[in-house]
Amino acid sequence: MQERKQTAIVLLSGGQDSTTCLGWAVHRFDCIALSINYGQRHASELDAAAKIAKHFDVPHIVESLPVLASIGGSALIGPGELTLDGGLPDAAAPAGLPNSFVPGRNLLFLAIAGAVAVSKGAKDIVTGVCQTDYSGYPDCRADFIALMQATLTSATQAEPVKLAQQDDRTWQALSESVTCYSGLRPGCGTCAACVLRAQGFAQAEATDPAST
Repeated sequence: MQERKQTAIVLLSGGQDSTTCLGWAVHRFDCIALSINYGQRHASELDAAAKIAKHFDVPHIVESLPVLASIGGSALIGPGELTLDGGLPDAAAPAGLPNSFVPGRNLLFLAIAGAVAVSKGAKDIVTGVCQTDYSGYPDCRADFIALMQATLTSATQAEPVKLAQQDDRTWQALSESVTCYSGLRPGCGTCAACVLRAQGFAQAEATDPAST
């Protein structure tokens, strides 16, 4: 008799890192994918998340978090041009954080994931963030993730690509993932998110499935 896997909540934005994390997790847990609608301007990520959850044949929950849009403070949930600096001040970013930074986003996402985990009897939460993410968002840094007891972290842009390459289904799912700040697939090719994604595939000497 096959031993039943433990249940894990996987935060699934529909982007590259979270898609790879779900592909990693389905081999180890009975997964429930959790997406958050927080008023993000690239809402096509949520459509991608639904397709990716279906691709992996896992339940998909979408929760709303309107408070982030109400608070504001980020070009990612409001009008205006996305820039690499000029946002909130930060000691690690002398020119200011990118104005796409959403204060408290990952903190609230993990809190919601924790609540869902309790309600579903899950003991694990899987999330995919990168410390090099867009000039070092504070809630993507290693110390933050360690304090939040995240299950999975990525140190370089090449690592998620190499991890995805280990599983054909995960690699196929990346073709549906949306990373672009404008919500485009395969992407605009010029925003910070697209540039960072391209760097990861280049470092891994791989072709992005979303571009083929």
